[in-house]
Amino acid sequence: MKIKTLALVAAALLLGTTAHAQCSMDYEPYPYGFVGLQGGAQLTFTNYNYGKLITPIGGVQIGGQFSPIVGARLHAMGINSKTAAGRKFKPTGETDFKFFTGDIDLMINVTNIFRKKTCCPRLLDAYLIAGVGLNYVWDIDDLPADYTDAAGNVRRPSKAFTWTDNRYSHNFRLGAMVEANVAKHWGVNLEVDMNNLNDRFNAKRGGDHDWQLTAMLGLRYKFGFKKKPAPVVEPVPVPEPVVIPEPEPEPEPVVIPEPEPEPVVVPEPEPEPVVPAFVPEENTVDLFFQMAKTDINPEAASKLRAMGNWLNSRSNARVIVTGYADKGTGKAPRNLALSKQRAEAVADQLVTEYGFDRSKITVDYKGDTVQPYPNENDKNRLVRIEAKTVEE
Repeated sequence: MKIKTLALVAAALLLGTTAHAQCSMDYEPYPYGFVGLQGGAQLTFTNYNYGKLITPIGGVQIGGQFSPIVGARLHAMGINSKTAAGRKFKPTGETDFKFFTGDIDLMINVTNIFRKKTCCPRLLDAYLIAGVGLNYVWDIDDLPADYTDAAGNVRRPSKAFTWTDNRYSHNFRLGAMVEANVAKHWGVNLEVDMNNLNDRFNAKRGGDHDWQLTAMLGLRYKFGFKKKPAPVVEPVPVPEPVVIPEPEPEPEPVVIPEPEPEPVVVPEPEPEPVVPAFVPEENTVDLFFQMAKTDINPEAASKLRAMGNWLNSRSNARVIVTGYADKGTGKAPRNLALSKQRAEAVADQLVTEYGFDRSKITVDYKGDTVQPYPNENDKNRLVRIEAKTVEE
């Protein structure tokens, strides 16, 4: 029963919860960059009491998750370590030294391998980690002094079995990390790694390699998420009305009238033509833009097409094109330039795409000094087209 319970808990941790299954976020969860800090403990295995060789360790990392599954990072860790001092098989105590490890790691999100949808992050993610790098060791303690064993024999720790110089060694890493996504930008993680090193690392000559176990708690800050594009709303086609033809009337009988004398017709004077009174027409449309963008998206292009057709059917139309920028993003000079570029892009499109006379267009731009939508910041990234007919 306990085995089944543990298996269910492990599956829940690996696959994550379904709290975010609706994917109602306004940003893309991948790719993103990250930086992080870690702290914990390490142990290098050797022929000595392991409990006396555990030391604290700290780490930093910077990297990126390039897809829902694959990521990479630069990882650095170190502080100090301990090994058994003295001869190879008869240690006489602990020897302290300092070390630094730098690695390039590949990070595989195994949670997303088994997920059908990766449109939004789960509460928990599990990673497999593999990497390669270098270690540097320095500031090794001096060997212990001569001592007398229980039999009364004088023992001298031998340098023949101990490294005492600063040195480099390789580092091969395999590990795993479980991370809780506590917020959009923040994750809390537990990482456990096994590092394979040269025997120079723990100052003990004669072995082929060493194994180092590290366990660290960490905090990662994630950044660089992309905003989701606004969905394109296609216009709903309106069905054409069904016209039922009326039945043709029956032909009337042909009556041949008797000829009558032609009357004398006095032509009446033609009435003067009635000129209808001028009634002005107006048409206004707002084209919305994405943050820091000046290109016309598909939704705005559909509205611009309808305006272009309206203008081309009225030779007496005049247009004012005004650009705006939202106050909640960027600085005023940049926003002023953005609003100008947006307004000119729309005016150029009316001329080049729909053949409207440039002399009938007035271009204006307000930057973020005027907010047409004061309570909806994102809607203020727009170009407003105000068209009306004038009496010629």
